[in-house]
Amino acid sequence: MLITQIIMKQIRDYPIVTTLSIAVGTVLASEVIWKLVQCSRSKREKASRVHEVIVFNELGEICAAAHMRNNGIGSQKPHMSPCCNAHCSLRNVAKIAEQIDRAVYSIDLAIFTFSSLSLADALKRALQRGVIIRIISDGEMVYCTGSQITMLAQLGVPVRVPITTNLMHNKFCIIDGVERVEEIRLLRKLKWMRPCYSIVISGSLNWTAQGLGGNWENCIITADEKLTATFQAEFQRMWRSFGKTEASRIQPK
Repeated sequence: MLITQIIMKQIRDYPIVTTLSIAVGTVLASEVIWKLVQCSRSKREKASRVHEVIVFNELGEICAAAHMRNNGIGSQKPHMSPCCNAHCSLRNVAKIAEQIDRAVYSIDLAIFTFSSLSLADALKRALQRGVIIRIISDGEMVYCTGSQITMLAQLGVPVRVPITTNLMHNKFCIIDGVERVEEIRLLRKLKWMRPCYSIVISGSLNWTAQGLGGNWENCIITADEKLTATFQAEFQRMWRSFGKTEASRIQPK
């Protein structure tokens, strides 16, 4: 009670000083709160960032029969039952799908051949969330048996290929690349952006049943800023280059 009386007396006797003190205190308190929010957000982002090497080898399919018994046929997101196989192919594929499921604004995929139903389903889920997807592929392999690229083109995903006898042999995917996200922000005239961070998935791996469950392959998933920026810049360069002629743009059938 006494403290309240003292404060009220100070306000009556020194209104300007009191007002300035309250204003300064409010600003300082706001700064402290904002710093705490930024620190908390930074910790969450660091905890969710990934730097991982995934290997696919001859040991990846020894647990396949058990997983098939525990999952329904055609399941879009197979349930990962406990698995003691350190090289489990299904778990490895799920790690790639998990990153696709985290996409907020963009997915840019450069892939030689793509027939994996599980990863195609992950891209379809991204489309349903409003994520903008672009695909660059090889002019011949885009039409190979089981290709999921033509299916995604039918869903409205723009696809471009080089017009050349040389192979478009890249296999990388950038999720929420900084340059691309900024491009989308300007395109949509957005003032506020949802939190996101860049991921690149790259390696020898084609997104096919053979690549994901038969070959000896490697795949790096990383949030390294330099690597994501480099891959994003190359995708942007190829996208512009392959968009100069109508023949480079795959049309839905």
